[in-house]
Amino acid sequence: MNQQAWDFVVVTERGRLREVAKAWRYAAHVAGSAATIALVVPASDDRDERDTFQYDVGQATMSIMLAATDLGIGSGHASVGDQALVRSVLGVPEDRECAILVALGYPADRPLEPIAHPNRRVLDDVVHRERW
Repeated sequence: MNQQAWDFVVVTERGRLREVAKAWRYAAHVAGSAATIALVVPASDDRDERDTFQYDVGQATMSIMLAATDLGIGSGHASVGDQALVRSVLGVPEDRECAILVALGYPADRPLEPIAHPNRRVLDDVVHRERW
């Protein structure tokens, strides 16, 4: 439906990155990133609207991460548990919430390369034909 209900806050200031990293227990990598993008959506009590926003922001997240990879930039996403912290640090309005953080940077120890043998489920375990 092309709502484009998202906004993006690009964060590069080191102190701000350290603070934003505290918004979720698995967001420590944000503190050391070269930049992090906070994906912000309208806050909503309507489940259908919330689900649509989450779906759309998921696609935006994947697009950001794929574009970064194409440029040789590593990325890692993180959820946001502490909305009040993010609002305070990034100035996110009360009628919005930060759906996800995407940390970006060049890997320090090696160039970004495809993983030769990613740990993924076997296709036949994932794809069901005609019925489960």
